[in-house]
Amino acid sequence: MGDRLIPTLVVVALIVLAMAGMAWGWRGRSRSQRHLPAVAPLPADPGVPEVTADALYVATTLRDRPLERIVASGLGMRSPVTVQVFDAGTSLALAGRDAAFLPAERIEGAGRASFTVDKGVEPNGLVVIAWSLGDTAVDTYLRPADPRDAPAIIDAVNRTARGSVASTADPTDRSSE
Repeated sequence: MGDRLIPTLVVVALIVLAMAGMAWGWRGRSRSQRHLPAVAPLPADPGVPEVTADALYVATTLRDRPLERIVASGLGMRSPVTVQVFDAGTSLALAGRDAAFLPAERIEGAGRASFTVDKGVEPNGLVVIAWSLGDTAVDTYLRPADPRDAPAIIDAVNRTARGSVASTADPTDRSSE
């Protein structure tokens, strides 16, 4: 027992230090994003959804910086999500939280991606929605539970978005990065 005590204590100390470092980093990221506004809540009557699909909410990141996670407004953690696309915008009902609403006038478009912070998948396995959180351009990444739902989500979001991603180089195409 005596010869295992010291190595065990060293391992426990390293684990505690790693956890403390992660908590410190998360708190620092939260502080650095205090300027970001809260995500809009789901309107009382958003209408009839054009598309409803289950997915995994992977992350929201700064635009074109898929490794810079947004943690403000409860967007920092992966979660099962129900995605609903309405004429007025897109609802993300994350498990255990109030639904976040991305108003259509803030959405720039949707497309495909293959990776984001801590998630890499087969080519084009993620749906990415490009939108603005206040004055900050962000990308939200979703992994549909049924891959056949991805085109419907993308088409519906692009129909309701303020701009057309087809008119220029697709700002949401993250498949080749």
